[in-house]
Amino acid sequence: METITTKKRRPVVHFPAELERQKFIGKLYGYFHSDSNEYNVVAYGEALNTTLPIIGQVVSEQRDLSETSDELIGVWQNEKLIFQQGKRKCKGNSYELLLNIFSRNSGILETGVMLNKAVIISGCGSVGSLVALELARAGVGNFLLIDNDTMAYHNICRHQCGTSDVGKFKVNAVRERISQINPSAQVLTQSTILEEVPENVFETFCDKGAVIVGCADNREGDFYANKISCLFNIPFVSIGFWERAFAGEIFYSIPSKTPCYQCLFGDSEKRISQRVSVNRRVYTFEEDIAQTRFEPGISTDINFITTIGIKLILDLLNLDTPDYIPRLVNHLSQFSLICNTNDSQIGGEQAEIFAYPLQVTTSIQVDSDENCPTCQLKS
Repeated sequence: METITTKKRRPVVHFPAELERQKFIGKLYGYFHSDSNEYNVVAYGEALNTTLPIIGQVVSEQRDLSETSDELIGVWQNEKLIFQQGKRKCKGNSYELLLNIFSRNSGILETGVMLNKAVIISGCGSVGSLVALELARAGVGNFLLIDNDTMAYHNICRHQCGTSDVGKFKVNAVRERISQINPSAQVLTQSTILEEVPENVFETFCDKGAVIVGCADNREGDFYANKISCLFNIPFVSIGFWERAFAGEIFYSIPSKTPCYQCLFGDSEKRISQRVSVNRRVYTFEEDIAQTRFEPGISTDINFITTIGIKLILDLLNLDTPDYIPRLVNHLSQFSLICNTNDSQIGGEQAEIFAYPLQVTTSIQVDSDENCPTCQLKS
C-alpha cells in the first residue's frame, strides 16, 4: 500500500551525468523505490548485459501523460534533461562515477589508477566474496571470478550474498554484488575450477596490473594459482584458515623478487601449517567431520583475517603507484599467522602457540628453493 508520505514526496531521479553529455535518448534501467518515490538509473541504452528492469526512458518529444501515471519520462528542454513522473516534475540528481561513488577514497587510493587494476579471485565463497566486494569498494575496475560451486543455504551465515542468491553460481552472485557497488566494473566469470580456465583468459587480465588471490578451501588450488603468478609475472596472495577459523594464514609473493608458494610449502607443509590440504567445504583439520564440535568458522573470525589479506592486496596493486603509502607489505613477513583466539577450547592444542588473542606472527622466514620448478616458470 502506498503511504501518505510517498504521495507527498516529489519524485527524485538519480542518473549518470553521461546522459546529459551524450544527449542520450533511449531506455533507462535501474531501481524504483516506491516508498521514497525515488528512481536510481544504473544503466541505459541497449544494456545487453544487464538484468535490471526498465524504469523509464528519455524521449525526443514531450509527451502528455496523465495525472495518475507512474511512467518516468525524460525530455530535452533547452539542452537540459528534465524528468517527469506523469505530470509531476522530478528532481534530477546527476552523479559522476569517480566523483560520487569513490569520493571517500580520495587522498588514500588513486581512483583513476584503481579502476585500471585487475584482480583474479580463485574461490568465491566466504573469503573470496569479501575480497571481491571490498576491492570493488576500493575502486578496482576489473575482476576475474573463478568458482564451480553454487550458493546454498548453509553458505549464507558466512557469505556476502544472501537468500535470493541460493541456487546461483557463486561467481554470478558475486558479480551482481560488484555491479551494485560499481556499475562500470568489468567482471568476467568462470564457473569452473582454476585448473580448467583457458590460458588466454589469464593473458587478458594479466596485462592490467593484476594480482591473483587464492581463496579456495584447499591448498592444491593455491599451488596452481602460484604457478599462474610465476608464469604471468604477477603477485600472488593466499588466504587460508585453520580449525574453526580460530587462526588463519596469509602468504604473498612477488615473482622475481621473493620466494614463491612452492618454495615454502612444496616439501614441508605439515611442519609449518595446520591448514587443511584436502578439498573440504569447511575449515577443519578433523579426520572425521562428525568430530567437529562447533560450526567451522563464524563470519566475524573469517572476515577479520580476510581483511588483513585485503589490505595486503591493495598494497600489491599499488606497488608502482606514485605517492602511495603501503599499509602492510613492508611490515608483514611473506608468511604470517593471525589468530582470533588462543583458547584451546576452540582451537585445540595448536591455539597455544599464540601468546594472546588477535596476535599476528611475522617471524617466519621464507627461503628460496633454488630448484623450485614453479619459480623457473617466470623465465
